[in-house]
Amino acid sequence: MPRLIAVCGATGNQGGSVARLLLDFPDDYRVRALTRDPSSPAAQALASRGAELVQADLTVPASVTAALDGCWGVFGVTNFYDPKIKDDPGSEERQGKNLVDAALAAGVQCFVWSTLPSSHQISGGRLVSRIYEGKCQVDDYIRARGLPAAFLYTGNFYENSVFRGHMRYDAAADAVAFRQPVIRADTKLAMLYVEKDLAAIAKAVFDRWDARRDALNHQYLYAADARVSPREIAASVHKLTGKTVTYETLPTTGVPDRDIMFQLYNEMGMYGAKEIPDPNVLKLGVELHGIDDFVRSRLAPHLGLPVIA
Repeated sequence: MPRLIAVCGATGNQGGSVARLLLDFPDDYRVRALTRDPSSPAAQALASRGAELVQADLTVPASVTAALDGCWGVFGVTNFYDPKIKDDPGSEERQGKNLVDAALAAGVQCFVWSTLPSSHQISGGRLVSRIYEGKCQVDDYIRARGLPAAFLYTGNFYENSVFRGHMRYDAAADAVAFRQPVIRADTKLAMLYVEKDLAAIAKAVFDRWDARRDALNHQYLYAADARVSPREIAASVHKLTGKTVTYETLPTTGVPDRDIMFQLYNEMGMYGAKEIPDPNVLKLGVELHGIDDFVRSRLAPHLGLPVIA
């Protein structure tokens, strides 16, 4: 019998990628897509593929408890840019804890949590971003409550170049402008193709939970294929499209916590000396995708450019 998986943020980047992949395996999984607005086009697209839509708001504990009833697994994520969090950063931790409490009440057997480490700990308190702190507090709560879970440390998203408009093709100049806030051209970021790789890692955890629960429970898995700089991303775009790419570092994102996060990357990189790709991810049989894969399949089409190599 297919196992029922509740997917948080099912109409967003992370949750949407997980929901769509699980829907490709109806013999193994049923998807319950949690969303505040089941009538949205993104939610209706999931429903057309067989997802069960459930209205839920992580700030309303009763709605989350009802949404997880009967679920074997959960993909959990919170979004710092959700207005309810952006205007009240402490809400991110509360939302995550509400989700954990609901999972425990529902008897969830496998909780996959998208998270980040403590920026306070990484920087010695010098560069503290609330984008990091809300999530890592939930990690501690998961362990304290004894919820069976795996933690996914996510890389910086390749998709940001599309969703945040970091790259644009200027037809008049026949060149690509790559403009990104704060990040220096030579700063290497642990990078993640969310649609392909975050989804695959989450599914691999669900697939292997019964056989490898002792090893996976409360284990951190690093969801990233490589450390890549903006200069190297630009080089990939040039190689695959033939277009000149210029890079410009903008002074701010307009969101102070995001600026702090990016300055943390400039000064300290991402995930210290951790080996990327993570051997524990590779042991799950996940085939990761790099910058060339992303440019070919997503970025070049977005820019309206043919791939020549």
